Amino acid sequence: MKKITITNKIERDFKELVFSIFDTKDNRLYLKKDTKNIKFEIRLKYFDKLIYKKLKRFDNKISFKKLIISDFKYLQKLVDYIDKNKSYTQLSKLQKEIFYTLYERLKKAKFIEFLNVKTCLYCNRNFVINFKNDKKLSTTAQLDHFFSKKDYPYLSVSLYNLIPCCPTCNLRKLDKKVNILHPFFDDIDKEIKFVLKLKDTKFYYSIKGFEIELKTNFKRAKNHIEVFKLEDLYNEHKDIVLELIQKKYMYNESYLDELFRKYEGTFFKNKEDLLRLVSGGYISEEEINKRPLSKLIKDISEELDFI
Repeated sequence: MKKITITNKIERDFKELVFSIFDTKDNRLYLKKDTKNIKFEIRLKYFDKLIYKKLKRFDNKISFKKLIISDFKYLQKLVDYIDKNKSYTQLSKLQKEIFYTLYERLKKAKFIEFLNVKTCLYCNRNFVINFKNDKKLSTTAQLDHFFSKKDYPYLSVSLYNLIPCCPTCNLRKLDKKVNILHPFFDDIDKEIKFVLKLKDTKFYYSIKGFEIELKTNFKRAKNHIEVFKLEDLYNEHKDIVLELIQKKYMYNESYLDELFRKYEGTFFKNKEDLLRLVSGGYISEEEINKRPLSKLIKDISEELDFI
């Protein structure tokens, strides 16, 4: 849930990844038509011509390459333009299939490797990790099209339109046209905070003594919480919070200092290593995408003054 910064290197690597889909000898994309297995080919320059023909009124310098790496603000303006000018921008069924084919052949695990994320960027509840399968790089993640590829096929392989996420979040969002937070554009960690709502004095030994709430002052963040049902989902992890409450009393500051002095240089490089061991999650903002539930653990630990 920490904002992913797209560097120039990520843009270059992603662009190369997309262009690698085409045959390197003559820059052609070979497809199979219908069920008859009739091969036909699309030259790379075809995409530039098609995109320019349909979208030149939006941007007279638009190109396939530009769509691949344009930032989120640009894509948002393009989506608004397409919505208002469907008669100019509509693609045929075959043209849509060509863009879909590009996405199908994109090496998704390689893209996720570029981003270096290990948890769902929408919920931080599930791993989205890469692994070797028959010597090939595979992934447990799905890529959500922030702007649906069904409605906006032009953006099927646009960098800022592809969000690594878990299957649950991908299914919940699907093709919903809801204004939610964008993990490459918004810092979800700062927009949403987990807080404790105490119900009674049982809170330190029973999950019935409290609830987990998600607080925000922003409309898009509220939409995000609702679309992915985050409050309902996270209240299924109250046992994690109960453990944090109990650890707050068990590991007081002097005891933590004693542990750090005793094991510094052997088990712990720094105080954050110790706090990760004790809390069970990454507690620095830069690392919460490394392990599921780290956002919850960080926010509640801060509220308890545990870290």
